[in-house]
Amino acid sequence: MKKIILLLIICNPFTTKAQDSLVVLKKGADTLYTSSGFKVYVGQQLKIGVGSTPDGDFKYIRRSATSLFNYYSTTGYNALANSANALPRSLSGHEYKILRIDKRGNKKNGFVYYPILKGIRYEVDIDNAISFGEIVVPDEYKPKPKSTIIEIKQNISVADELEKLKKLRDDGVITNEEFEAQKKKLLGE
Repeated sequence: MKKIILLLIICNPFTTKAQDSLVVLKKGADTLYTSSGFKVYVGQQLKIGVGSTPDGDFKYIRRSATSLFNYYSTTGYNALANSANALPRSLSGHEYKILRIDKRGNKKNGFVYYPILKGIRYEVDIDNAISFGEIVVPDEYKPKPKSTIIEIKQNISVADELEKLKKLRDDGVITNEEFEAQKKKLLGE
């Protein structure tokens, strides 16, 4: 009996993480809302799109940071770790259920929520995965491209304009009165 109690005391730190995520789910954090308004919840089927890295692997769907199989790079080059943890491109087009939603962080720095995919146990950076097409969502939830207004400004000085007007007057294209009127406009008189 003492051995069982001792075993339960020793194993308690390992079970608190699981209990912690269950408490989060019970408090209503089983649904995440992305910045585009798409709802993500436990049990939902997510369709995997295409990877956003140059080789076709996924950047925002990766092995869970809490996984025993997560690769950590001890060198200064973290691209190896990112590549080793990425969801492979061979899983494009598959569908996976959301097993749970992990909460990470603290009150001081804030919390981040990651849906964990059932079966493969990969975590999803949901907003970025949607933005880059790694998760397929209905069109109304895809981020809208920001319209870009390009303003073309010509760097023409007043002196250049006056010179052009003078040439037009000298060539007889405009009269002296038209020249004076345009000159006043340019000089702000």
